[in-house]
Amino acid sequence: MKFDNRLIVVLVAVIGIYAVFLFMSDYNIISEKISNFKINYLPLILLLVSASWVPLIIKWHFLLKNSEINIPLSKTIAIFFSGSAFEITPGQIGILIKSQLLKTSSNISRTKTVPIVIVEKIYDLIGAILASVIGIIILGMEFYLIIIAISVLVFIFFFMYHRRSSELFFNRMTKLKLFSKYVENISEFYDIIKKSTSVKASVICILLALTYWFMISAAAYYTLIAFDINILDYLKILAIYTTSTLLGAISFIPGGIGITEGSIAGLLTLNGLDISTALILSVMIRVLTLWYTVCVGFIALKFTGGFSFKQNS
Repeated sequence: MKFDNRLIVVLVAVIGIYAVFLFMSDYNIISEKISNFKINYLPLILLLVSASWVPLIIKWHFLLKNSEINIPLSKTIAIFFSGSAFEITPGQIGILIKSQLLKTSSNISRTKTVPIVIVEKIYDLIGAILASVIGIIILGMEFYLIIIAISVLVFIFFFMYHRRSSELFFNRMTKLKLFSKYVENISEFYDIIKKSTSVKASVICILLALTYWFMISAAAYYTLIAFDINILDYLKILAIYTTSTLLGAISFIPGGIGITEGSIAGLLTLNGLDISTALILSVMIRVLTLWYTVCVGFIALKFTGGFSFKQNS
């Protein structure tokens, strides 16, 4: 199946799922909410989403420079956005295209860049968990959720800093068919992982990841405000958005479609909104956060040659 056909399948599935979500809502409520949307908030929402890319770009550029990979900032940004197009792949595994783009455009070994792409997403995961924990504490949700989140963080840090465990994990991972073609030199792979997970690098990258989640959650918050929903404060939206995104990510469904929206709707309902309104809001939040980013990513792919690469591979 060609890349374009796969994209069409994903888009049809998204439209179908969103249609079901809206079908489950009351038509009168849909009409009322859409007509009540305060369009003057749209520039602010899109500005917040756009601004949230800045810490991620800085993190991506920092990790490249930290591993002595020096490319122009303009190319760094273009490749970063190209990877954003693949946030709709299962587990976001498609972002490995960033490694291939660096190989084809700058002849940089994929062994050097694949571990950076992996570590980059691990830092995003850590940031999401930390932001979620902050929100969960504010929400006063079940204590066991905090225990689970902290346990996951301990598990991640253990594999990052316990050399034998991390080597065993990455050694097994690089033997998988998906990753084996990207790794030519396993010792160089480990060296990049070590550089990218130093204490200094970790602190910088986790803070940048946290900044991203706080900013993108602000966009979700103002989406509710635009619909004249002001019964939830920002920190509650932070917990709802990050927790729902994490659930979507671990589902390994492309883009977490359906899982993330359903989780957002469910948590909004638990916080006092009716189900019809919650479903509409969950779809709008995802359109303005995820799908806006993905669209920008596909535009970047056109300029970086990502489309031709996928079609020829």
